[in-house]
Amino acid sequence: MIRYLIKNNIKLMARNPINILLLLVFPLIVIAVLSSAFEDLMKSYEESDITAGYMIGDDKVPEGMIEAFTGTAKDNEISVYEYSKADPEEILRKNELCGLVVFNEDSYTLYRNDEKKEFAKVFEYFVNAFYENMSAGMMGIDTGAVKLQAEHPDYLPAIDSADYYGIIEVVYFAWNAIICGAGIFISEKNNGIYKKFKVTSISESKLFLGKLISVAAAVGPGMFLTGILTTLLFGVHWGKPLLSAFIILLSTLAATALGLMVYYICDNAVATIILVFTIVWFMGFYGGSFETYMFSSHPQSVKLLSPVYHVNRALAELSCMGHSDYVSSAVLYCIVLTIVCSVLAVTVNSIKRRGRA
Repeated sequence: MIRYLIKNNIKLMARNPINILLLLVFPLIVIAVLSSAFEDLMKSYEESDITAGYMIGDDKVPEGMIEAFTGTAKDNEISVYEYSKADPEEILRKNELCGLVVFNEDSYTLYRNDEKKEFAKVFEYFVNAFYENMSAGMMGIDTGAVKLQAEHPDYLPAIDSADYYGIIEVVYFAWNAIICGAGIFISEKNNGIYKKFKVTSISESKLFLGKLISVAAAVGPGMFLTGILTTLLFGVHWGKPLLSAFIILLSTLAATALGLMVYYICDNAVATIILVFTIVWFMGFYGGSFETYMFSSHPQSVKLLSPVYHVNRALAELSCMGHSDYVSSAVLYCIVLTIVCSVLAVTVNSIKRRGRA
């Protein structure tokens, strides 16, 4: 029966091929625009040294923190110099620094040079990530009450704008997969298909799987084709193509399950597309779909809430480094989201079905 449902749903989607074509064409347009807009910024970061400063404030800083900070900065080709207590704004102007950080015992204050905005944003992200990692205590620098850590931050990999946006925008549009399901929803409403299913013994889980698999089967190959086109048109390098394709497939399944859950709750195709687009936009905003996660100053704790961030970072790092610690979290996040949204969707529709009986 599921095979019949999948076949029928694919036929319904084929009647509105424009939705599928949009997911193929739009990513290419956005990739071309964003990669061109950020080309100079990312190239200047790769080819130039970042110069910044630091200052110790009125409080005593934990032992070992300054050494960890300067060592980590050096590993990432960021030149940092210590300055005595003075006006931070004046130090920035006189020494042409991109930024200056003032350390205190349990906090810091960062000053940015707006004339060197691109380097200032990189330095701001570096300092924020250093503090995030330091708080986690990964290296275990013993300071008594405080355990500090520093790691060589893989959050600043060398990747050009074409590679980055050529990967990230495919992910972003894959998360809007539910657009392709609009043909199924509209046909069910117009032709009373769901009412016919209600009088049969088909379970809600089978009806849901019929939609989930059919939409993913339409969007998944489309995203793979888009990935191939990004390589041919923009020279995008996909690190470990099979693993990257697997992550995108799981991401598409999670996105489809999320979209179906929203549809089952609001029972309106237009409202579903608007709500899903809004949700995905916010996940992409904090996940690096528009501003590279390398330059973004959003708190790391907020980024980690977005499944798009995990997928983006995993794929970007696979491209530029050949490995990523975020592969496991991306896979786990997508699997859990798919299961949770699927269970909620089936539960909601079962309740509605009993209510209409």
